[in-house]
Amino acid sequence: MPCARSAARPDGGGVIVSLNFYYARPGNAAAVLHQRIRACDVRAALGLPRGRVCAKVEGGDDWPDTLWRLDFPDMATQDADMAARAASPDFEAIRTGMRQLYRRFERPLYAGSADTGCVLRRGDLQAWTGIFCTESESPDVRAHLAGRDFNALEYRSGGNEVPRFIVCGEPAPDVAGLTIRGARIERSLWRIEDAG
Repeated sequence: MPCARSAARPDGGGVIVSLNFYYARPGNAAAVLHQRIRACDVRAALGLPRGRVCAKVEGGDDWPDTLWRLDFPDMATQDADMAARAASPDFEAIRTGMRQLYRRFERPLYAGSADTGCVLRRGDLQAWTGIFCTESESPDVRAHLAGRDFNALEYRSGGNEVPRFIVCGEPAPDVAGLTIRGARIERSLWRIEDAG
Protein backbone atom coordinates (compact mmCIF):
# COMPACT_ATOMS: atom_id res chain seq x y z
CA MET A 1 0.00 0.00 0.00
CA PRO A 2 1.60 3.33 -1.00
CA CYS A 3 2.24 5.88 1.73
CA ALA A 4 0.65 9.29 1.64
CA ARG A 5 3.08 12.09 0.86
CA SER A 6 2.88 15.67 1.98
CA ALA A 7 5.49 18.35 2.45
CA ALA A 8 6.36 19.91 5.77
CA ARG A 9 4.69 23.26 6.18
CA PRO A 10 7.07 26.22 5.95
CA ASP A 11 5.72 27.61 9.23
CA GLY A 12 6.92 24.48 11.03
CA GLY A 13 3.36 23.20 11.54
CA GLY A 14 2.68 19.52 11.78
CA VAL A 15 4.30 17.04 14.12
CA ILE A 16 7.64 16.91 15.89
CA VAL A 17 9.63 14.01 14.45
CA SER A 18 12.21 12.70 16.90
CA LEU A 19 15.00 10.66 15.33
CA ASN A 20 17.82 8.82 17.06
CA PHE A 21 20.80 8.17 14.79
CA TYR A 22 23.16 5.40 15.94
CA TYR A 23 26.54 5.11 14.20
CA ALA A 24 27.90 1.74 15.33
CA ARG A 25 31.49 1.05 16.20
CA PRO A 26 33.07 -1.37 13.72
CA GLY A 27 31.52 -4.82 14.07
CA ASN A 28 28.71 -3.60 16.35
CA ALA A 29 25.90 -2.80 13.87
CA ALA A 30 23.84 -5.89 14.82
CA ALA A 31 24.37 -5.26 18.55
CA VAL A 32 23.26 -1.62 18.21
CA LEU A 33 20.12 -2.73 16.38
CA HIS A 34 19.37 -5.36 19.05
CA GLN A 35 19.93 -2.84 21.87
CA ARG A 36 17.60 -0.31 20.19
CA ILE A 37 14.84 -2.92 19.95
CA ARG A 38 15.40 -3.73 23.65
CA ALA A 39 14.99 -0.01 24.35
CA CYS A 40 11.60 -0.18 22.59
CA ASP A 41 10.63 -3.09 24.84
CA VAL A 42 11.47 -0.96 27.90
CA ARG A 43 9.51 1.97 26.43
CA ALA A 44 6.47 -0.31 26.03
CA ALA A 45 6.83 -1.52 29.64
CA LEU A 46 6.80 2.15 30.72
CA GLY A 47 3.58 2.73 28.77
CA LEU A 48 5.34 4.76 26.06
CA PRO A 49 4.98 4.17 22.31
CA ARG A 50 7.66 1.86 20.90
CA GLY A 51 8.59 4.04 17.94
CA ARG A 52 9.95 2.57 14.73
CA VAL A 53 13.42 0.99 14.40
CA CYS A 54 15.15 0.75 11.01
CA ALA A 55 18.43 -0.83 9.91
CA LYS A 56 20.45 0.66 7.07
CA VAL A 57 20.50 -1.50 3.95
CA GLU A 58 22.27 1.05 1.72
CA GLY A 59 23.78 4.45 2.33
CA GLY A 60 27.10 6.07 3.11
CA ASP A 61 28.73 6.98 6.41
CA ASP A 62 26.64 10.16 6.61
CA TRP A 63 23.72 7.88 7.48
CA PRO A 64 23.64 5.96 10.77
CA ASP A 65 23.59 2.18 10.95
CA THR A 66 20.36 2.14 12.99
CA LEU A 67 17.71 4.78 13.37
CA TRP A 68 14.70 5.17 15.63
CA ARG A 69 11.72 7.41 14.83
CA LEU A 70 8.71 8.59 16.81
CA ASP A 71 6.30 11.36 15.86
CA PHE A 72 4.96 13.64 18.61
CA PRO A 73 2.02 16.05 18.28
CA ASP A 74 3.99 18.84 20.02
CA MET A 75 7.10 19.61 22.05
CA ALA A 76 5.30 19.23 25.39
CA THR A 77 4.53 15.58 24.57
CA GLN A 78 8.11 15.00 23.43
CA ASP A 79 9.46 16.59 26.62
CA ALA A 80 7.17 14.41 28.78
CA ASP A 81 8.42 11.33 26.93
CA MET A 82 12.04 12.34 27.57
CA ALA A 83 11.26 12.88 31.28
CA ALA A 84 9.66 9.42 31.60
CA ARG A 85 12.75 7.81 30.07
CA ALA A 86 15.10 9.82 32.29
CA ALA A 87 13.21 8.67 35.40
CA SER A 88 13.51 4.98 34.48
CA PRO A 89 16.48 2.97 35.81
CA ASP A 90 15.68 0.28 33.22
CA PHE A 91 15.93 2.78 30.38
CA GLU A 92 19.15 4.23 31.81
CA ALA A 93 20.64 0.71 31.81
CA ILE A 94 19.79 0.45 28.10
CA ARG A 95 21.46 3.82 27.46
CA THR A 96 24.57 2.77 29.35
CA GLY A 97 24.84 -0.42 27.30
CA MET A 98 24.25 1.43 24.05
CA ARG A 99 27.05 3.92 24.72
CA GLN A 100 29.52 1.01 24.60
CA LEU A 101 28.31 0.06 21.11
CA TYR A 102 28.21 3.26 19.08
CA ARG A 103 30.92 5.66 17.90
CA ARG A 104 28.49 8.53 17.36
CA PHE A 105 24.93 9.35 18.43
CA GLU A 106 22.66 12.17 17.23
CA ARG A 107 19.11 13.02 18.36
CA PRO A 108 17.81 15.59 15.87
CA LEU A 109 14.25 16.89 15.86
CA TYR A 110 12.46 17.56 12.59
CA ALA A 111 9.14 19.15 11.68
CA GLY A 112 6.88 17.31 9.32
CA SER A 113 3.47 15.95 8.62
CA ALA A 114 2.18 12.97 10.55
CA ASP A 115 3.65 9.72 9.24
CA THR A 116 0.31 8.17 8.35
CA GLY A 117 -1.30 6.76 5.28
CA CYS A 118 0.42 3.37 5.22
CA VAL A 119 0.80 0.32 7.37
CA LEU A 120 4.45 -0.61 7.85
CA ARG A 121 5.55 -4.10 8.79
CA ARG A 122 8.83 -5.67 9.80
CA GLY A 123 10.91 -6.25 6.68
CA ASP A 124 9.35 -3.42 4.65
CA LEU A 125 11.78 -1.05 2.94
CA GLN A 126 11.81 2.74 2.99
CA ALA A 127 14.02 5.08 1.00
CA TRP A 128 15.26 8.27 2.64
CA THR A 129 17.02 11.04 0.78
CA GLY A 130 18.98 13.47 2.93
CA ILE A 131 19.53 17.00 1.72
CA PHE A 132 22.56 18.54 3.40
CA CYS A 133 22.65 22.33 3.04
CA THR A 134 23.34 25.45 5.05
CA GLU A 135 20.64 27.30 6.94
CA SER A 136 20.91 30.16 4.44
CA GLU A 137 20.20 27.73 1.57
CA SER A 138 17.14 26.27 3.34
CA PRO A 139 14.54 28.65 1.86
CA ASP A 140 15.59 27.68 -1.69
CA VAL A 141 15.49 23.97 -0.84
CA ARG A 142 12.11 24.37 0.89
CA ALA A 143 10.70 26.16 -2.17
CA HIS A 144 12.08 23.45 -4.46
CA LEU A 145 10.50 20.67 -2.39
CA ALA A 146 7.19 22.52 -2.05
CA GLY A 147 6.68 22.17 -5.80
CA ARG A 148 7.00 18.38 -5.57
CA ASP A 149 4.80 15.83 -3.85
CA PHE A 150 7.37 14.68 -1.28
CA ASN A 151 6.97 13.75 2.37
CA ALA A 152 9.75 16.05 3.56
CA LEU A 153 10.99 16.46 7.11
CA GLU A 154 12.74 19.72 7.97
CA TYR A 155 15.46 19.96 10.63
CA ARG A 156 14.59 21.95 13.76
CA SER A 157 17.27 21.22 16.39
CA GLY A 158 19.54 18.78 18.15
CA GLY A 159 21.94 17.25 15.65
CA ASN A 160 25.32 18.00 14.14
CA GLU A 161 26.15 17.24 10.53
CA VAL A 162 22.71 15.72 9.90
CA PRO A 163 20.51 16.36 6.85
CA ARG A 164 18.60 19.64 6.97
CA PHE A 165 15.79 17.98 5.00
CA ILE A 166 14.84 14.30 4.69
CA VAL A 167 12.58 13.04 1.92
CA CYS A 168 10.93 9.80 3.03
CA GLY A 169 9.04 7.38 0.85
CA GLU A 170 8.36 3.95 -0.50
CA PRO A 171 11.27 1.85 -1.72
CA ALA A 172 11.62 4.04 -4.83
CA PRO A 173 10.38 7.60 -4.27
CA ASP A 174 10.65 9.78 -7.35
CA VAL A 175 13.92 11.52 -6.44
CA ALA A 176 16.09 10.16 -9.26
CA GLY A 177 16.44 13.57 -10.88
CA LEU A 178 16.51 15.57 -7.68
CA THR A 179 19.31 18.11 -7.71
CA ILE A 180 19.35 21.33 -5.74
CA ARG A 181 22.00 23.95 -6.29
CA GLY A 182 24.28 24.29 -3.27
CA ALA A 183 22.98 21.13 -1.58
CA ARG A 184 24.56 17.71 -1.17
CA ILE A 185 22.10 14.87 -1.64
CA GLU A 186 22.67 11.48 0.01
CA ARG A 187 20.34 8.56 -0.60
CA SER A 188 19.77 5.60 1.72
CA LEU A 189 17.57 2.52 2.01
CA TRP A 190 16.18 1.21 5.28
CA ARG A 191 14.57 -2.05 6.43
CA ILE A 192 11.91 -1.82 9.15
CA GLU A 193 13.04 -3.99 12.06
CA ASP A 194 10.40 -2.92 14.59
CA ALA A 195 7.34 -1.18 13.17
CA GLY A 196 6.22 0.07 16.56
